Formats: sequence, structure tokens, C-alpha cells
Amino acid sequence: MCLIADVNIAQEVFGGSEEPEFSVIRQALYQKASNSVKLVYGGYLRIEYLRVEAVRRALRVLDQAGRARQISDAVVDAEQKSVEQMSICVSNDPHIIALARTANVRLLCSHDQALHTDFTNKKLIDEPRGKVYQKAAHKHLIKKFCAE
Repeated sequence: MCLIADVNIAQEVFGGSEEPEFSVIRQALYQKASNSVKLVYGGYLRIEYLRVEAVRRALRVLDQAGRARQISDAVVDAEQKSVEQMSICVSNDPHIIALARTANVRLLCSHDQALHTDFTNKKLIDEPRGKVYQKAAHKHLIKKFCAE
């Protein structure tokens, strides 16, 4: 597993936008030479993805290419309940934290500052701690978390 893309930037990550800050991730996701970068989704994030036509199309392509992996909604939903019971999330995205925990993914692409706080909170995600990719200068995180 490798990374989670929050729905708030999914079009930028998947290529519906030419946002230069995410070109490194787009290239890595769609590049034939590398199989190391894989998108992980499931639970409520899967539902959010399916609501956006461009994201739904990109997800289909990534699934067919083996560049995306769906985690069981039931597994993510059960973990989401555990995360919510902790009552320490400052964001409205406990489903993202649950997905990271169940899939052992520690790299997030997002512009949501409250989610950044949760994703890097040692009490929520640890061993290793979560990191957030926001701009091209963070490309070293791809190498660190998506090495084959």
C-alpha cells in the first residue's frame, strides 16, 4: 500500500486538473515503469470518490492497471467506529484515519488542515507516523512510503 488521496484533492491527484504540485504523484500513479505507487481507498472515501464523475473514471483506470486497491468497506467502517469512540479527531474525516489504520498506509494527499492534524497525531496513527503530501517539494515522501 502507499497513499490515500482525500476527496478534496482527488481530481488534482488523478489528473482531472493540471495542478503542478501533484504532477509527481500523477506521473507515479500512471507511469508504466513503476508499480510502487498505489492508491488505497475504501469505506466512506470510496463513496465520496464515486460521487465525482472524473474521479470515478480515474479510479476505474487505476483499478484496472493494478494501481489502486480497495479495502473492504466493512473493515474500514468497523475501524471508523473505533476511531470515533476515541473522541480525539479534530477533522470530520475519521473514515480517512480508519482507512490508514486498516490498510497500514501512512501517506496522505490533502489540503484539509484539520485532517493533517489528525493524520499526524501519534495517538491516531503511529509506527510509523502519518505524513502529508501537499506540494511537489514533498516528493521525497513518495520514495519513503511507496518504495517497492
